[in-house]
Amino acid sequence: MLSSILTSLESFILNNGAWTVFLGCIMEQIIVPIPASLIVVSTTVIILKGAPISIDSLWILLVKIAIPASLGITVGSLFYYYLAYKLEKPFIERTGKYLGVSMEDVAGAEKRFKDSRFDDLFIFLARCVPIIPCIVINIFCGLIRYDLKMYLITTFFGSLVQIFAWGLLAWLFGNIYLALEGSVSMLGNIVTLVIILLVLYYLLKKKMEKREGAR
Repeated sequence: MLSSILTSLESFILNNGAWTVFLGCIMEQIIVPIPASLIVVSTTVIILKGAPISIDSLWILLVKIAIPASLGITVGSLFYYYLAYKLEKPFIERTGKYLGVSMEDVAGAEKRFKDSRFDDLFIFLARCVPIIPCIVINIFCGLIRYDLKMYLITTFFGSLVQIFAWGLLAWLFGNIYLALEGSVSMLGNIVTLVIILLVLYYLLKKKMEKREGAR
């Protein structure tokens, strides 16, 4: 039954990969505690399973995974950006413990932001490299009323860089696994056989010791 479910899920993702990633990343930004990287990695492995490195494969990664995921992150991130923009600090004080965000987190982001000489570049790099949690960036940008146009641009392109990198890694390791799958399976069978033989040897030895003790 589990195998049937997994097969159906894989078939659904293959047929609706872009929409799956897009909607999944929107939900991840709002309510679901699943990293966008996990959505991207699992989808990439399914869509690009065994695909050789080529321009066509890179185009599929960009169009079917990286761009939809980045759009989903951008759209989903607007939820907390807008709430922080409208409700300001009381929003964090009342809901921060449920969201896993505190005023200290926002203050830390603000300090890094002020230390940066290039505001837009800081937001872009914060999206490229996931050092600061996305929700902290979303709320922080809303609190400081960061320009919406620049917010959308930096969020989309910063996320695009990060997601594309995750996709490349998933593609690479997925292909390595497929190449080694036969060897790994054979090794697993050998290890299982050795364990069985050791157990049989142990039981036989104990049985012989009991016979000798009985004499």
